[in-house]
Amino acid sequence: MRKYTFVPLFIAFVLFLVFVFFPNNWLKSFITDKKVEKAATELNPLMFQGDYVQRRMLENDKYFPIYGSSELSRFDPFHPANYFEANPKGFTPFLYGRGGTQSIIHFMNFASHADQLKGKKLVFIISPQWFNKGGIDEFHFAPNYSRLQAYDLVFNKSISEHIKKEAMRRLLNFDAVRRDHILCTMYKAEVNNSKSLKMKADIVRPIAYMNKQLLFKKDLYYSVYGGRERKLYKEPELVKDKSMMELENLATSYGREKASNNQFYIADGYYKKKLAPVEKKLKNYKKGASFAESKEYEDFQIMLDLLKEKGAKPLFISLPVNGKWYDYTGFPKDGRNKYYKKIKKQVLAAGFPIADFSGHEYDPYFLKDTIHIAWKGWVYMDKAMEKHWQQ
Repeated sequence: MRKYTFVPLFIAFVLFLVFVFFPNNWLKSFITDKKVEKAATELNPLMFQGDYVQRRMLENDKYFPIYGSSELSRFDPFHPANYFEANPKGFTPFLYGRGGTQSIIHFMNFASHADQLKGKKLVFIISPQWFNKGGIDEFHFAPNYSRLQAYDLVFNKSISEHIKKEAMRRLLNFDAVRRDHILCTMYKAEVNNSKSLKMKADIVRPIAYMNKQLLFKKDLYYSVYGGRERKLYKEPELVKDKSMMELENLATSYGREKASNNQFYIADGYYKKKLAPVEKKLKNYKKGASFAESKEYEDFQIMLDLLKEKGAKPLFISLPVNGKWYDYTGFPKDGRNKYYKKIKKQVLAAGFPIADFSGHEYDPYFLKDTIHIAWKGWVYMDKAMEKHWQQ
């Protein structure tokens, strides 16, 4: 029986060779324009952490990418993906983001596509909850971190050395990066002037390049076989050919039906399951909190610097929080207002436009829960997107 011991290993080795040496161009031929179009609303994390599908999207002028986080999965008839399908304006929204996709994650993605950003119109949604004191933590960073994009940064010659070093210095704070000894060596050599580190980097550079190529190959396989359709809650007849006032009224009515069992205008199911059981315990538990001081501002600035350097044309969306709920939890208005002013000033200083929705904190049905835009909020964002595209 022993003579068969190595058969499974031999088969595994052969399959590995097939995986590695299967031509990239053959794999790309399986990734059709239709598959890229389907990816626009799949919100597939493997696509976010990859390269090829996004590269195909960015090279196609019909796509208007929206970068954000968990709010993008809050589909309803007014969501941009549904609204602009019912009301074509010459573009197709392409959604990028999930919970924990914050500034430094977006930076890595933008950096890996830096050569495609010049003149590209895009939307970037800023969420206040990113701006806690420590910024993004390991719990949110690790699931959204892309090794492919991290290795791409090493060999990226499309962005300035200053921006690259600032980003690498920041990324070295995360365990997910430090655990990768090859990558860590390359990053440390970039941000330090140590001759010994640079020698080590030169030794491992071929391995780093091989890792990058294998990760890109893996991304192609995921692009061929990955992705799943989501329920989008489309009602095109509800939103088609309506004026702004009509859309606001429809969104208000729609929201009123979905949020009727609480004083905070929060969707019934979320309130009943998540908040009602602990509501009394949460009263005033956020006293003294603030979004005014955060490591996230530095991460956000690195991303702004990259977009400015590469000539991108972003529209930033500044979301509010649910004012009634945040008042209930004792989160000071001052700690929110300072954030709204600070983030707006930061965006304008970079020379980019911003749609500031901070005045809608108390606007019923602008948000779906305590932080996520929906219903009436999407109506305002749809109009801001349409205006930015036409400009």
